[in-house]
Amino acid sequence: MDAIILAAGKGERLRPLTENRPKPLIPIAGKPILDHILERVESLVDNIYIIVKYKKEKIIERYKDREKIEFLEQGEIDGTGEALLTAKDYVDKEFLVINGDIIFEDNLEEFLKFKYAIGVKEVEDPKNYGVLVVKNDKIIDLEEKPENPRSNLINAGIYKLDSKIFDILENIGLSERGEKEITDALKILIKEKDVKAVKLKGFWSDIGLPWHVLEANKYFLDKIKRDIRGEIEENVVIKGDVIIEEGAKVRANSVIEGPAIIKSGSVVGPLAYIRPYTVLMENTFVGNSSEVKGSIIMKNTKIPHLSYVGDSIIGENCNFGCNTITANLRFDDRPVKVNIKGKRVESVRKLGVIMGDNVKTGIQVSFMPGVKVGSNSWIGASCLIDKDIERDTFVYKRDSLIFKKRVGE
Repeated sequence: MDAIILAAGKGERLRPLTENRPKPLIPIAGKPILDHILERVESLVDNIYIIVKYKKEKIIERYKDREKIEFLEQGEIDGTGEALLTAKDYVDKEFLVINGDIIFEDNLEEFLKFKYAIGVKEVEDPKNYGVLVVKNDKIIDLEEKPENPRSNLINAGIYKLDSKIFDILENIGLSERGEKEITDALKILIKEKDVKAVKLKGFWSDIGLPWHVLEANKYFLDKIKRDIRGEIEENVVIKGDVIIEEGAKVRANSVIEGPAIIKSGSVVGPLAYIRPYTVLMENTFVGNSSEVKGSIIMKNTKIPHLSYVGDSIIGENCNFGCNTITANLRFDDRPVKVNIKGKRVESVRKLGVIMGDNVKTGIQVSFMPGVKVGSNSWIGASCLIDKDIERDTFVYKRDSLIFKKRVGE
């Protein structure tokens, strides 16, 4: 049996994190989403076909030497249905299909018992998902983002299918947004065949918004075990479950509270404070008297001194000037609002800055909660950033200095 992983989408709601990388490569608990998926599926199948399109070269480069994996490029038509159709001439008669932007714990073995199955998960607010109506473990209906959901069971983006789905996909039209949708084909399949509902065990998340990344990161960090292999200087305090990889260095008088991961090549300190649920990816630097809490700092980023980063996601190759501060909590303690595709959306109680790659800040720059900063932007000294910054932007302000001669006594 084979598996198809749909990894071609742009992930627009996750921008600026997806400006320079496809969504499946966003890191969670120290490794990309796609790594988490492959760990669940590799032992179950003979071949894995990853459907790529947006920023395809980055996925191919990372996984080109992995056994079982072959890459197929989606054509001009967008949509999950078209992505699946790309694999028509490659897979066995029966196969698994997995969305490339979900993260989950289930081992998927239950799916193998059925010819047709859809993974389902119970959620509190199903309005923003495909909602399934299930009777005696059989799916009898699928409604996409209904205003009045008929159940709390949603389509979790994992399927067991056979070649019949290709026949359906070839004979359906495009959706209102001009895409070929897998859900349109599933609605037909449900009417014609016995499609089982497989309730997923353990954690599951559709990584569609920036705070979903931090929530999943927190969950999987709670599963790690202490493993200290890097260089530790004098008077360093390490509490709880912390992974410090070989090649990382923690300099004198620093404090690290787990769960946390410090990847190879990273340098912490001296006098740095790494608080729980932080991941420092490869070759990062958190320097003298800087504090990082509940955040993901991506590769090659530097937070040298006297800075605070809380509940944030910072992209690759960023550099913070001295005393750069991210605010993460509103005065009224209400959920932080974030701009998502032109709409103000409530997120979570604590959320800092969501920053793309290659961003530089001058000294004494501050960010208000929930601000997004596009890639390749520069922010000049002493700026308070209270609104989103598009990519490739230079932000600065001009202060007038007044010089007067001192009057002698």
